[in-house]
Formats: sequence, structure tokens, C-alpha cells
Amino acid sequence: MRVGYARSADGEHWERPCFNVTDLNAHAHQIILGHAGVDPVDAPALGEGQTLTNIVAGYHMPSVLYEPDSPQPYKMFAFGEGGYHSLWSEDGCHFQRYQEDPVIPLILTENSLSAKKWASDVAPCFHDGQQYVAMVKTYQEDRQGRTRRCIGRSVSEDFIHWSEPQTVWVPGDAEDRIAQERGYPWADFYGLCPFPYGEGYLGFLWLFEIAHEWEKGTHLGKMETFLAYSPDGKQWQRLGEEAFLPWDLNFAEQGGMMTTASAPVFRPDGVDVYYSDSNYEHGYAEAEFGKPLQDPTWVIRKATLAPDRLVGAHGQGMLVLYPMTFDARELEVNIDCREGRVVLHWLPESDWQPGRGNGNAARLPENWRQRCHHHFGLNGMDALTQSVPSPVEGNYWLIVELDNASLFAISQPDEPV
Repeated sequence: MRVGYARSADGEHWERPCFNVTDLNAHAHQIILGHAGVDPVDAPALGEGQTLTNIVAGYHMPSVLYEPDSPQPYKMFAFGEGGYHSLWSEDGCHFQRYQEDPVIPLILTENSLSAKKWASDVAPCFHDGQQYVAMVKTYQEDRQGRTRRCIGRSVSEDFIHWSEPQTVWVPGDAEDRIAQERGYPWADFYGLCPFPYGEGYLGFLWLFEIAHEWEKGTHLGKMETFLAYSPDGKQWQRLGEEAFLPWDLNFAEQGGMMTTASAPVFRPDGVDVYYSDSNYEHGYAEAEFGKPLQDPTWVIRKATLAPDRLVGAHGQGMLVLYPMTFDARELEVNIDCREGRVVLHWLPESDWQPGRGNGNAARLPENWRQRCHHHFGLNGMDALTQSVPSPVEGNYWLIVELDNASLFAISQPDEPV
């Protein structure tokens, strides 16, 4: 496995400049032999086995972080020989390994029944605003003796010294039911790509729907991407029963594996999600895989969403937001109520103290509508930023009532109107 470099001015038209002298037969850590300059005409004479490529590292499943104010602005976290590795670069083209590599040793988990050993590999990495976080693949054995892929978590303050990975999310019956609806017996968590979003985190969850386990190899199956949510980066839950990016999105029944970049690209006028997919299954390289592959294909694609529409509340019901302070600022809502209605209600904080803890489910008072100081309705529109007048001042519960409508975001501008 190798990491290549590409660049684009618009995110759609890409080029792969060849600037590194590479020996593809060399050890993974030594495949980059030197820098030839961006312009191939400046390349030195190439020796036997050497070529000029856009390859920057000999690793697998990389996450690249860009921190412009750092003396090492490009950081790469990737899987390779011996475990997980941290690398750095000043320009994003020429990476160096830290001396304490690998920073997380290879994790091997042995099945108690078959004695087969499973090795971790996937580990998307990001910075959560305070520390670096790597979502390291871990394994657990279930009641049926199957080795299940799980989501682990390791943290670091300096990108070099990492904590021992701890399992934070294990697939269960709910994930197995999704796989069974697709015709597969069970599902594992192949990887999780988190990113900060609002006051919490969203993540791209790669769900691996498994047909069976090869006797001497890995699992056969397909992979699709779901959205996941966490309030703290440790406790995770899947959002919805339908895939965000299903394995048959582009290749129909031929679809195979669907993976994503480690995070979306947020632009003022949209959200770009880069993903890759194939027309063949995971496990195709095993000797027991007997199905002929015609034109096996793996491609990179881009999907674009409207701003703030990665996730929303849909349908019929109410959302009660914890008390917030309202002043002279208007609200801005991101809604789709073309075929329904959205009504906002302001209930004074003192008029309702919901129960907390086990057995104390929150329930609105029966006469909550009469206690509200203001109501505002919206209908017949699809708006990314619809202004709502500020009718109150002070601390209020905001109750959002949906009637065949969708709410994606509510915000207050930074400055009072």
C-alpha cells in the first residue's frame, strides 16, 4: 500500500505531479529515495528500479492533518509495518518518520476457537480542538465465537506519544439486522471517521456486512457508510437505519466497498464528501474467492450537500432545546417545510423543570402551549437561512414542532440585529 499526492484548484479536476524518485521494490519505509522537483524535467538520472512518481509514503489508510501554524504543518497518521506510524512534512510532498515509530504497536487478537489472529489496520485520525485522536480498529469475540471488528480510541498531545487504544463501540444486534436486511448474516464496524460538528461530533461509520469468513483468510462481504453522532467523541450512536452512502449507490448490485475521506470539506455554499467505491467485495484477494471479476474498478467520487444538511430532524414530532438566552438577535433556521409546517414556541425556563435520570423522562406540562410567550410558524418553503424575529428576551426553552417537515439547524447571529 502506498500514499499518493494529488492536487486540485476546484476539487473536481485533479493532477498528480511526479516529484519523488521512487523505488517500488524497496522496503516500504525506503521507497522514497529523493526529491526531483515539481517539474519532471529537473529530475536526476534514474537508476535501475527507480521511477518518478507522486508517491509520498509507503503506508496504508492514511489521515493527513494540515495545521498551518505548526512548524510541521502536514501530519500523517497511517498503518504500516509493525503498527501505526506518525509522519510529518513541511510541504505535504516529502514526509519523514518520527524516531519513535511505530507510535502504536500492531494489535493482534487471537480467536479462542480457531486460533486465527486478527490484526488492526484502519485508524482515521483528527484533532478535536484539544488533542489528537485516532479511532483504532480493535476486535472482540462475540457469544458465537466470531471475531468482531470494533471501534477503538487512542489520544495524543504531541502526535508521537499515544495512549493505549480502548474499545469504545462494539457492533450489536441493531447492526446485524441491517446486514440481514441486505442478505448478510452479521455486520462489523470496519472504521469510523469522526469530525467536530456543532457542540459534538459526527462521523462516517464504515459498516462491513459480512457473508462469511474464509477458512484461512479474512471475511467476504460488502461495505457501506452510515452517519454517526457523539456528544464527547467517546460515546457513539448510529443515526438512522439507512446508509448515508450505500454500497450499491454507483455500481448497483455489483457494488462492493464504500469508504470515505476522514472528514468532509466545508465550504460556505456546501459540504463536499469525498468517497471511494468498488464493484467487488472485500475478501476478493483470498484464494477461496472463486467469482470471476470483470473490469474490477475502484474510483474516487465526490458528493455535495447543501450547507448544514449533513443531518436533520424529519417528519412529525417535537424537539425541545435546552434553555438558552434570547436577546435582540434574530434566529436563523435551516428548514424544508415545502409540504408541511414548522412552528417555534418559546416557553419560559421557570415554567418547566423536567425530571432527569432513570425513571424521570422529560414530559412537557399539559398546558405548555398556553404557557408559551410566543409562537412563530413557517410553511411552504425550503430555506437554508430563514430569519425568524426575536420575540422574547431572557432564558427560554425553544420548542420546535415539526409537521411533515425537516429541521437541519438553528442559530443566532454573532451580533444583535
